[in-house]
Amino acid sequence: MSPKPLVGGLGIFIAFFICSLLFISLSNLRGFYVGLIVLVITGFIDDFKGLNHRWKFAAQTFSAILMMYFSKTVLVSCGNLLSLGPVHLGILAIPITIFCVVGVINAMNMIDGIDGLAGGISFITLISFAILSYINHQKELMLLSIALSGAVVGFLKYNWHPSKLFMGDIGSGSLGFTIAFLAIAITQKHHTHVSPMVPVLVLAVPIVDTLTVMIKRKLKNKSPFHAGKDHIHHILLRMGFQKGTTVKIILFASSLFAILGIFCAIMKIPDYYLFFIFFTYFILYFSSSFFVKELYLYKMKFTKRIGLAHGSK
Repeated sequence: MSPKPLVGGLGIFIAFFICSLLFISLSNLRGFYVGLIVLVITGFIDDFKGLNHRWKFAAQTFSAILMMYFSKTVLVSCGNLLSLGPVHLGILAIPITIFCVVGVINAMNMIDGIDGLAGGISFITLISFAILSYINHQKELMLLSIALSGAVVGFLKYNWHPSKLFMGDIGSGSLGFTIAFLAIAITQKHHTHVSPMVPVLVLAVPIVDTLTVMIKRKLKNKSPFHAGKDHIHHILLRMGFQKGTTVKIILFASSLFAILGIFCAIMKIPDYYLFFIFFTYFILYFSSSFFVKELYLYKMKFTKRIGLAHGSK
């Protein structure tokens, strides 16, 4: 069986770049586009030649610096997380922005392990960001989100299980970078209507999955950047769910968080409530990830009971 081509990501960004040139002003987004091109080139090399993770990390960091310098997109405030007043980052703004951008890029890369998952989460996130940009009166960011979500839909037609092609590092890395840029640009505008915690809620599923995996690997003295079988989709597959069902479960959860995030933005829910919701989800997921075997046995017992009840009718 021949390997599936890794050209999906390249197709996404060719379509996106053409749409951008036609409908979106590039003047205020120079840093974003330059950083994106760096990651597309890096992803292309990695997909077809292979790159050490240190080179990929360097390219991701460089892209984040380009974004900050040319587009003036920097995470300067995390909001009022503990009801003690806004958390302003000051001199830590630049390193924390780099950390967040690189973190989201790798979160999208790590969750790209099953047909339709990374593309589906990206689509949900981009549509959410289009709505948030509209609320914030940021027309360029709204158009950018819509343009990229349209390109992702075209890709999903061929990536849904059973897939005909993959997005590769070109797709997952570049989508992660775009999502990170939008999350910062939407929430750091003066007089913004969107809390910095809203994009965190929208992205809760991939962020919490990545944090959990990296913490657990560090506890086992393993590299957090190496591939493994400990992500949310692996857990659901080990519990006996089919690939298609696994993707639908994760996308359903992601959709719920996206709807919750948009609702919180519209209703102007305080930051500390959003932080509490996110932190609670993290604790619940992190704790339950240690009991995969027990969860599988519970699922089997539950399924058996349902089957017996159905058979007795």
